[in-house]
Order: sequence, then C-alpha cells, then structure tokens
Amino acid sequence: MVDNTPVQEPGRASAQPIVFGPPERPLFGFCHAREGPSTRSLAVVLCNPLGYEAMSVHRTYRHLAERLAKRGFLALRFDYDGTGDSSGSSDDPGRVRAWLDSIGAAADEACDRAGTRQLALFGVRFGATLAAQAAAERGDVECLIPWAPVVSGRAHVRELRAFRLIKPVKAAAPRTAQPTDGSEEIAGYSFSRETLTDMAALDLLARHERVARRALVLPRNERAAEETRLVEHLKARGTDARLGHDTGYGSMMRDDPYETVVPFATLDGIVDWLSEERYSERRLSPPVRPARQVLSVAARPGRIGVVETPLVFGDAQRLFGIITEPEGSLRNDRPAVCFLNVGGNHHVGPHRMNVDFARQLASLGYLTFRFDVAGLGESRAPPGTRENRIYAKDSVADVQSAMSLLGQTRNVSRFVLVGLCSGAYLAFHTTAEDARVAGQVLLSSYAFEWKEGDSVTPTERKPYDSTRTYVHALLDYQVWLRALQGEVDIRGIAGILLERLQTKIDSELPFLTARLRGQRRHQNDVERAFNEMCDRGVQSLLVSSFSDGGLDMITRYLGNDARKMHGRKEFALEIPTGADHTFSSIASQRILSGILTRYLSRHFP
Repeated sequence: MVDNTPVQEPGRASAQPIVFGPPERPLFGFCHAREGPSTRSLAVVLCNPLGYEAMSVHRTYRHLAERLAKRGFLALRFDYDGTGDSSGSSDDPGRVRAWLDSIGAAADEACDRAGTRQLALFGVRFGATLAAQAAAERGDVECLIPWAPVVSGRAHVRELRAFRLIKPVKAAAPRTAQPTDGSEEIAGYSFSRETLTDMAALDLLARHERVARRALVLPRNERAAEETRLVEHLKARGTDARLGHDTGYGSMMRDDPYETVVPFATLDGIVDWLSEERYSERRLSPPVRPARQVLSVAARPGRIGVVETPLVFGDAQRLFGIITEPEGSLRNDRPAVCFLNVGGNHHVGPHRMNVDFARQLASLGYLTFRFDVAGLGESRAPPGTRENRIYAKDSVADVQSAMSLLGQTRNVSRFVLVGLCSGAYLAFHTTAEDARVAGQVLLSSYAFEWKEGDSVTPTERKPYDSTRTYVHALLDYQVWLRALQGEVDIRGIAGILLERLQTKIDSELPFLTARLRGQRRHQNDVERAFNEMCDRGVQSLLVSSFSDGGLDMITRYLGNDARKMHGRKEFALEIPTGADHTFSSIASQRILSGILTRYLSRHFP
C-alpha cells in the first residue's frame, strides 16, 4: 500500500538546513523552529536508524518534526558522522562512538537554539538504541521515545547478518567477492568488524542508571515482548515509562521508501504525550555565535578539498539541494553534474551513492548538485498534491529550476544529469526538453515512456532478471540442479521469456519488413528522441547491469545492445556484470564510480 494522501502544507520557514558540530567533522541537519501561539522549553532531537532503515523512515521523521514544531517544540533532525549529508565515511574507525558523539552535538545544538536545557531524544530501531545509550551517558534527558528499539545489540547484529544471507534465489545471481578484512556488506552498506563488534556490545537492559525522567516505548509489533521488558527495566530504575501500541511500524519500514506509509496517528500520539507536561519554564538566551553556512569535507591524498552549501530554491522556496564544489576557484567551462532522485529516496541516494559520487567528482574539479524534486525528500509538494510521486513529468520543471539556480549562483550554463531508474526517466525527459543539458547518464532505466496507472517499481513490473541472464544461466549446471530441487521458478521464467520473445518480434518486425522492401525504417518515439539529442551534441550514456531486467526495455526501443544507435558517437551503452538494479554491492558502486569518472573526463575534461 502506497501512501498517496495529500498532505497539508507545512510552514515555509519550518525547516532550516544547518551545519554544526566539530569544525573538523561537521554534521548536517534540519532545525524545525517553534511555530504556533505557544512555545515549549523542550528541545527534541530525532536520531536516525542505520543504512536502508534510515532511508525508509526519512519521510516519517520529517512529518514528526513538522508536527512538533507546530505544537511549539523545537525539533532537530540530523545525520550522524559518516552518514547522510554529514562529513565522514562508513570506513572511518570508531563508528559507534562517533554516532553517540553526533547525538551529543545535536542535543547541545538543539538546546542552545531553543534556549533551554530540557531535552527529549527520539529514535527508531538502532537510532532508538543510540538515543538511549546517549541519554544514559548524559544523565540530563527529560524524555526518551524509543520506537522498536534494538534492546540487544548482539541479537541485532545476528539479524543483520541473517538479512544479508536471506536473498531470493534467482536463476543466475551475480557472484561478488566477499570482503577479506572482516567487514560485511548489508543491504548496500558496509559495516567494519570493529563497528559490528561495538554494536553487539550495546545492551539496553545492562544499563543501571536512569536514562530519562519519562519514557514512551513504542513497540515493533503486537507481541512487544522486548519492549515490555525494556519498560519494566526503565521503571525499576526510576523512569516513568509507558508502552504504546498500534504504531504502524511495518508499513513505515518497508524496504522501498516509495512504498512506505507515514503513521500519522502514531506521530500525533507522540506529540500528545510530550505535550502532557507544559515545559514552559523561562527560556534561556541562546548563545551568540556565527552561523555556519557551508560544510567542509577533508581532502583525500591527491584530491582537492570539497565544500558543500545547502540551498532552498524554486517556486515559493519549495525545493532543497546541496551544492558540492572544489575549494578555491571553479572552472565554469565544465558542466555541472546534477544527481536526481531515485524512486522515493531523498537526495543522498540509495546506499549514500549520490553523496559519495558528488564528493568524488567535486574533488576532481567538477561542481555537483544533489537535490529533491517537489514531494520527495526535503522538497515540499505544492498545496493539494500528494508527496512521494515518481515518474511525474511535471518534475522536469524542478530540474530546470535547479539548473537555473546554478546558472545564477555559479555562472554555469551546461549540465549533465545523472539518474537511476525513475531518475533516469526524469533525466531523459528533461534532456529532451532543455537545450542546457549537454549530457545524461541513465542508470538502470526501466521506462522511457510512462502513463498514469503504469507500474512504478521494477518488482511491480516483473520480478525477473534480464533475458540474457537466463540465457547465460542455461550453460550453468548448478542452475539445473537448483531447478530440479524446486529452487528456481522454471514455469515463471518460461512465461516471461515467451512474453519477451513476442515483444521482441513486435519491435523487430517493422524493421525487417522495411529492410526487405528497401524502405526507410520507421523510428519509434524513443529512438527519435535519442537521435535528436545526438544531433544537438548531447552525450548520452546508458548503464544497465548484465542481470537487470531494464535491458529488455532498452532492447524494445533501441534493439539488442542498442544497435539502432550504432554509429552515433554521442551515444553509448555499458553493461557491467556483478551489479544489481541499484548497484548495492560496494564493488559495483566502485565500478559505477569509474564509469562516471571516465565519461566526464572523456566528454567534459
């Protein structure tokens, strides 16, 4: 079930992008200032879960912060060190300690901005665990709201490892080398041996001090066994603890952010619980200090230092994005590289790829811009329209607004658009309409044409790999053994292959008929659009993994290996092996990084 409910327009000034924390390791976040007739002297800090779970709850966190602000609470959302838009990397040492220190910096920042010393911490899953751990270390937390907290870090690490191992059996899954340094890749994110060890060491039932004066524990499911034990543990240590119910956790935490449903009733219940006490004591004067508008990223050996600037822009200041650029002077003869949204993910991209790629390219001298179109991430939907829309052609105007912003603020006149899946669809249509686009990189394209009512996710379209994957698998005797054991859906695969064969015949027959008759071949709309882009000099690169079902869509419009575009030097197709639809393995992300770098250095040196 997808949450398509129109949302009420939030206040324009509600969310202010901020940079805070240690100057050498700055953090990024959003401060939601108090709104409404009454203000409360309680600052609320929202602590993210990790990895793909943070992507799933992003929209829920934003709605909670907006509701808190409307009821008079100052709320702060932020990214830990090495996550999201903050500085650092998941490869850095001391991750758990850095995450706890990040919560401490966010708590101090929120209290200073609110002019209070009264603090509430909120978190989901491991974010709840980190919030509780930070509260125990601080000793000054007024309210704690853990939602489906990880009570035992050891059990959670086992759960993460099980998630990595439990994957759908496919006819020919790509084989990738396992890390040899003790690190583990889980749902597209890397966890070092040290990080997993430190995570496993956390145990909320082992804390003997009082973590907060009040606590509202929200369960993961109806059984609520772990949460019930935690409530009793908190009560025994002097906390006024309460167990919530009917939270809507499952719908909120779906793997695909597009399919998540915001549990508005639960969010209202959280705000009501916080509002049970007045928290209206005399506010302190916030300290006077200079505002930090940019986030500096330390340079790696042989690279240029990078600075990032968050900006709101567009009609009614609805849109949000982050410029990433090299320190010092910028070459304005190069195009700016714009990273578009992928499905319902916000601007950091799946597996944090947009952040990593933006900083890598900026360190090589390119200006990059990652941003959210209206209704996704931090960009607000127009009044009366629903958020979380993808494959929307009216989003082309948002991309054009982003290009205009960079033209006005950075004197850039040419652009390269990079989009994955639904982002590739948006890049394709923007490039077709706007002459400022000099290049496009379309990753894992699933649709060039789309109409209301069509499927919007690959799993809805067809839960199968590319045709060439199955043809390749026929030569693997292990696949036949798995088929005999019932592990491979032979009937389903046969059906989809027959369907694809018919589609291929339908697309190739006009070409063959025209050739036999000596007539000029008729071009379909997609092929014609690519040829017109080539005539304009647009450098188009399509990248689709060997196993991705989108290859069959490309074949439908452009022929096998895009042969209808052969001879056009402005067009290229690359098919890397060992990757999935979102390039979730670290190895495939490195391959993709190399492809992007080579593309830019070749066409826009």
